[in-house]
Amino acid sequence: MRNTELELVKEEFRQEPNVRNNRLDDSLFSKDLAPHYMKLAGQLASSDLVPKCFRGKPQDLFLCWSMGYQVGLTPEQSMQCIAVINGKPAMWGDDMLALCMSHKDFEDIIETPIIKNEAVIGYTCIVKRKGKADKESVFTLEMAKKAGLLAKGGVWNQYPERMLKLRARGFGLRDAFPDALKGIKPREEVEDYIDGELATKENKASRTELLKKDILIKQGVNIENLDTVYGSSLPMEDKISDEESTEVKCDLSENKIEEETSELHSKIKKLIIETLFTEDRVKKALDYYEVDCIEELSREASTNFIEKLLHYKGTL
Repeated sequence: MRNTELELVKEEFRQEPNVRNNRLDDSLFSKDLAPHYMKLAGQLASSDLVPKCFRGKPQDLFLCWSMGYQVGLTPEQSMQCIAVINGKPAMWGDDMLALCMSHKDFEDIIETPIIKNEAVIGYTCIVKRKGKADKESVFTLEMAKKAGLLAKGGVWNQYPERMLKLRARGFGLRDAFPDALKGIKPREEVEDYIDGELATKENKASRTELLKKDILIKQGVNIENLDTVYGSSLPMEDKISDEESTEVKCDLSENKIEEETSELHSKIKKLIIETLFTEDRVKKALDYYEVDCIEELSREASTNFIEKLLHYKGTL
């Protein structure tokens, strides 16, 4: 029985095709639905029960609901399954699979590990759809290495088999059910793209502080008030050695952890100057770690960010 608001509205539109003057009428952007859901997004974006990536961002929350509406998800499901990453909708791999499995033409999915010398070195995913040829996708450790995924650490080092499986699955589902996913990509994949962008070489500049300041000025950055951009003042003259360790010693003392995390924040700010990291890139990095400023980064996130900045510095 259809009992959700969205399903009732869609059923009404199906029964009265004359009501739909254009494609926007069957979306949250329609003149009938948009005001209500935009107002609701504004009210809920401040709630602690809303996923952190949507807090204080009612526009992102509304876009999330809009995309969820198009693929048949309720607003509640949408904000749990869909994230807006770098302006693009993304969904967890398990949620993508659930969405495709609910499609009337879904037949089966076969995910098989590729084993060599008793170790999993990749995954094969075969997605079966009624009336269509099977779609097969493969993702291996070698492919992950080539894409620089293993060097990023985190889940790729902790759960490599799971990540290989999700990457192969994402490609297979997108190839077999583009109509069901409507352009949504796996969140795991999109986040890796962001990491790759952070490590891309864009600027080639001299190491002298004078040229660095000159370039920052040309980019429109107020050198005397960098605290308004990055959270606090950024020393221009201090440099960080490429060999400087970013590992944090384990310590159960809460004060010690806070002190070490604060030191990592300072290192991040120094490296931002060292690498001429633009304000836009810093914002994308903070969005990736789901924080609003550098001071909110956890110790683990700070360490990971420093590793990426050092890697980027090596490409200059």
